[in-house]
Amino acid sequence: MAGKLMNKKGTGTGGEAEMKENLICDRCNVEMELIEVQFRYLTRDFRYKVPRCPMCGQVSLPEELVTGKMADVEAMIEEK
Repeated sequence: MAGKLMNKKGTGTGGEAEMKENLICDRCNVEMELIEVQFRYLTRDFRYKVPRCPMCGQVSLPEELVTGKMADVEAMIEEK
């Protein structure tokens, strides 16, 4: 993970990661914000809101994105 965990904070979901903690960027020492980021995984592009540093752009990939959305894309490509 690209950030340090701080106190609890709840946000909504709906095509985005849920930030349960405030994450602090290790590089810039500022709070990461939930920002929509475009990803390219294998041959597919998709957009997803993830914790991202507003200064350097470093992102933190939540487990549900890696084991969910990216796993779905990988399975879809393997079927072809």
